[in-house]
Amino acid sequence: MRIRTCPNCGSTDIRPYMGFETGVQYRCGTCGYVGPIVVERDITLDGRGVKR
Repeated sequence: MRIRTCPNCGSTDIRPYMGFETGVQYRCGTCGYVGPIVVERDITLDGRGVKR
C-alpha cells in the first residue's frame, strides 16, 4: 500500500489542493505546506490491517 506524506513535516494529512491547468498541488492540513511535491511511501499491512 502507498501513502502520501508531507515533505515538510511528514504528516499523512495531505490532500489535493488544485489541479487541471496549474498541475497537481497538494496542501498539508498539519503544517500548511502547499506545493507539487509529496513523498510517497510503501507500507506493509498485516492481516488485521495494522502497519508493520
